[in-house]
Amino acid sequence: MGKSSSILATIALVIGLGLGAFVIYDNFIALPPTTPPENQWYDFYSGSYFVPSSESWSTLSAITTDFNVSSGQAVHFLFIGQVNFDDSSIPDSYIEIKFSLDGYFLDYPKIYEWRYNLDSTEGYRMSVSLQHYNSTITPGDHSIAVMIRGDSPADSVRDFSLFVQTFN
Repeated sequence: MGKSSSILATIALVIGLGLGAFVIYDNFIALPPTTPPENQWYDFYSGSYFVPSSESWSTLSAITTDFNVSSGQAVHFLFIGQVNFDDSSIPDSYIEIKFSLDGYFLDYPKIYEWRYNLDSTEGYRMSVSLQHYNSTITPGDHSIAVMIRGDSPADSVRDFSLFVQTFN
């Protein structure tokens, strides 16, 4: 009886020490990184932005955001909005959305939504989001813009927002 009690006591001790070490690590050592509020930029636009009819790129100027990156920081961009294909637009129309960082297009990621031969008296609406993470951005001042193009001036992007966050 004494031998089995000492084995059980040893097992309980090992489990208790392991659990205690996990609690200490989880609550005191492995704290999640914090991002101060000054490293976040947010802008939104409530309304519609209609697609230019020339199929050329146009800036959603209402939410172009300037931000600063310190040495060793990464940046995250998040665009959220609603794409509206109007019922009067051509049967096969598209809207393409991408980021422009300091005047240069980021080819990926991008949103490419299209309405293909849809007969609807109410049009076609959908929520879209576009996000990008960049860990190699150079320190300094930068500007992020959201670019849009399409082939029907009746189509639009509406109620959109842009969130930028830098962090270590």
